[in-house]
Amino acid sequence: MMTGLSPQASLEEVLESFSIEHDVGTATLQKYLTAYPAFSNEIIDLSREMARTLAEDEEPLSEYDRRLISSAVTRIQNAPGKTMIDPFADLSAQKMRDISKALNLPRQVVMAFRERTVAAESIPQRFLSRFAELLQSSVQQLTTSLEQPPMAVAGSYKSDGKPRNVQKITFEQLLRDADLSEQDIATLMEEDI
Repeated sequence: MMTGLSPQASLEEVLESFSIEHDVGTATLQKYLTAYPAFSNEIIDLSREMARTLAEDEEPLSEYDRRLISSAVTRIQNAPGKTMIDPFADLSAQKMRDISKALNLPRQVVMAFRERTVAAESIPQRFLSRFAELLQSSVQQLTTSLEQPPMAVAGSYKSDGKPRNVQKITFEQLLRDADLSEQDIATLMEEDI
């Protein structure tokens, strides 16, 4: 590739150009070492790091890596000018009942999702996938929605005190609050897909 790089290119420019090469084999490495001998140690280090990374990439992503990627995708999708799609926006009462029945959960659990009072990071991927499918949404859209602040739910009752911020709860706590059995909770908390 090296096109556009001047002989006076900075170390950062050279390393960036090398890192985006299609083939970082011996021939490409040699071209860079010949063109930029002053940066030879750094180029070799980058080459070794890239080779090691490529070998490591054959393993499945860890949960941490998946969340890191998910977080980056969320930031990109929520960049200024992007409109967030709320999978609950057009959720009718009948559709909510259907989802509750399909998931074998009380409607209060689905309502907690709709009101965004569930901490997104506490929800198993398997459950998120199934729920997103029932909402006819993507997992990313559902997660992005849940990461927003909880909705202010207006009640028709007078309060004795000032309204306070709603705290998000874990998925497991939501299931316990809905009086699900330990067996049902364990099944819903399973991570495998």
